[in-house]
Amino acid sequence: MAKKLDYEYCKAAPMLEWMGNKWALVVLLKVSENEPVRFNELYRNIPTISEKVLSQVLRQLYTDGILDRQLYPDVPPRVEYSVSYFGKTLLPLVQNLIDWGRENFDTIINNRKRISNDKTD
Repeated sequence: MAKKLDYEYCKAAPMLEWMGNKWALVVLLKVSENEPVRFNELYRNIPTISEKVLSQVLRQLYTDGILDRQLYPDVPPRVEYSVSYFGKTLLPLVQNLIDWGRENFDTIINNRKRISNDKTD
């Protein structure tokens, strides 16, 4: 989420940045399914994400107020993530996108195949 869109031009820019990051919504959903969740548990549950990227995504979602981060003064220190109240307002919208994708999966794949076949003809 390093590249920033023009916030003055588009007030939806933060959401577009999350959607443009292939991990942001995955991390949000994994946190919501397992909350509260610790970093290593998330890391194990998202097998192809790197520690660096997971850390960056968690930091950005926390900074934007989508996730809560609770630091416990244990030895060693323990940090747990959960979806904030603000983030919970986003979850139904994300679920609608997921549902739409599932409902239209075959159509999307068929369209891709059709276009791919058109290019080879």
